[in-house]
Formats: sequence, structure tokens, C-alpha cells
Amino acid sequence: MATEHVIAKLISHSKEFEIIIDADKVREYKSGKITDIRDILAVDGIFRNLRKVKSLDKGVLFKNEKNITRIEESELESVFKTTDITEIAKQIIDNGEIQYTTEQRKEFLEHKRTAIINLIASQSIDPRTNAPHTAARIESAMKEERVPIDMYRPAESQVQNIVKAITQILPIRLEFKEIQIKVPVRYAGTIKKIMLDYGQIKKEDWIGTDYIAIISSGAGLVDTFLGKINSITHGEASCRIMN
Repeated sequence: MATEHVIAKLISHSKEFEIIIDADKVREYKSGKITDIRDILAVDGIFRNLRKVKSLDKGVLFKNEKNITRIEESELESVFKTTDITEIAKQIIDNGEIQYTTEQRKEFLEHKRTAIINLIASQSIDPRTNAPHTAARIESAMKEERVPIDMYRPAESQVQNIVKAITQILPIRLEFKEIQIKVPVRYAGTIKKIMLDYGQIKKEDWIGTDYIAIISSGAGLVDTFLGKINSITHGEASCRIMN
């Protein structure tokens, strides 16, 4: 499938500054899965009037360069106090507006909504019967309560608030497991990001050359979480379910 590009725009000093970015990768950046701005930029350069270009494909863009303005380094230095394209692009992405099409935004939100529904279904029960809730039942409750979805935040980090929102009309309880993780300290930074995606860090410590933490995670997420930990650490992790 062809890469979809979008424009990110920042207005500063009463002027517009635009860049061309990968539509999917910028969502991963916003959710913390990508940190290197160079992975997101589709074209090196800061522009103006990109909306006048019919296609954001790199080849077409430069064939129609007469329609756009490539901003000079002197202006960039004046406004951003740097001419480093990646640093300026970061400011534009972090503080500006990403101009998704209506279709793109609808598709991204639908994918995130589906992921959230599946997560809740995998770790929730009806406290009256201890039976699991179906995805259809959860989706219906979310629609009835008009629960907002953030297409940038990881699905895992939105589950708690959404469950609270639908509790009024759907008796529901999440079941959690506490897991102790022990990994060589060089994995600590990467492991912490994953733990925050899958649950709540209850305790952490550095002992000698090891990083040790306890995470509380939804019962239905445990297998996937442990699989990711083992994959990233190449089997060097020691994991123990505590309850």
C-alpha cells in the first residue's frame, strides 16, 4: 500500500511553516512508539503554500515547485533560532496542526476504537455473573455514552477512563494481574515504555546490574505483554505472575 503523506503546519510570527510527513508514522510518534523525527519526514525542508500542490508525493511536489515556497534558512533562524530541519519539524509536529483528511481521521479513529473495544473485552467481566462481556456489548455502551477516543494515545492507556465512563450503563469490572519483571538494566528504558502501555508500574528498583519492577496489568493482556518483554530482551527477562 502506498504511503500516505499529510501536511503539518505551525503558525508563528504571523507566518505559516509547513512540512510533509508520513501519516501513519506521525501517529506512532504522537503515541510514543517513534522518537526519531527523521523517520516521519517525507521531504527535507520547511515550506509554505503546500496546500496548492495537488499531490504530496515527493516526485510530484518538486515538479510543481513553482507553486510553493521553500523557506530560506535566514527566516528559519529568525523564527526558530535554528536552521536544523529536524528540530524545526519537531516543533511544528509538537505544537502545530496535522492536517489529516476527513477520511484519514475517520479511519484512524475507527482502528483505535476497535483496538480499545477488544482490549476491554479481553480483560473485563460482568461482576454480577463473573462472565466476560462481549465486544458488541462494550461497543454499544461506548456509543450510548458517546465516549471520546484519542487517536494518538495508546489504546491501553485509554481503557481505564472508558470503563469508568460506561460503568453507569454496563456493570463491568476489570481483572488485573501483578507481574514482577527482572531484566538487565540496559533494557530499563524500553521496558518502562511498554509497561506504561500495558498497565501501571506499582514498584521499581535498580539492584546491581538489574532493573526490577512490578506492574499491574489487565488479565487479558498478560500473555501479549510477556511476549513483548521476552522478544525485546531476547529471553533475558525473568517474569513472575504474583497473583
